[in-house]
Amino acid sequence: MRWITYLGFGLLVVGSLAVVASSGAFDSTVADRGVAVETAGDEDALLGLEYPSEERVLELESENGDLGGFGFCFFGCPDYEYDAESVVVLEDNTPSGPLSIEDVSFSKANDEDDIIDEESLRREPAEDGFRVVLGDFSCPTSGDFSPSQQESDATVTVAIEVSDGEVSIDLEREIDVECVPD
Repeated sequence: MRWITYLGFGLLVVGSLAVVASSGAFDSTVADRGVAVETAGDEDALLGLEYPSEERVLELESENGDLGGFGFCFFGCPDYEYDAESVVVLEDNTPSGPLSIEDVSFSKANDEDDIIDEESLRREPAEDGFRVVLGDFSCPTSGDFSPSQQESDATVTVAIEVSDGEVSIDLEREIDVECVPD
C-alpha cells in the first residue's frame, strides 16, 4: 500500500509540474504586423476640395480682368475687375450618400487694397463638382493713360460644415488671392 501512496504522490508532482511549467511548444510567439496610417489630401478626402493651384493661390492676371472702357484712361484708371472667379470646388467623395451643406462662411484677411468684396463670396452649383465657391475681386492699377495692374494680395478663409447624417465634416481653409503685377 505504501508503494501506491508513493506512486500517487509522484504522479501528482509530475502532473503539477506539467501544468505549471510550459511544454516548450509555445514559449513565445512573434508576429510582425506593420501598420501604416495616412491622411488623405484635400482632393481625396470625404469632402474633396480643389483649389485654383496646388499652393492654394488664386492668381489674378490683368489679361483675364476687365478694366472697363477701351484700355486707356484719363486722370486715374479704374481697378481691374474679376467676376465669378473660382476660389475652391467642393466635391462629395462619400461612399454612403449625398452630403448636405449645413453652413459655408467666408472671411478675409490682410486685404489692405480691398481686393476682396467679401459680400460677393458665394457658393453655387458646380458643373463637375458638388458646389463651387466663387468671388468677385478688384486689383489696383496705376498710370494715367496706360493702366498697369499693381501687386496686391489678401487671404480668403472658407469655413465649411457638411453632413450626410452619419458623417459630419467641419473644416476651415485659407486661399491666397494675388494680383499679379504687369
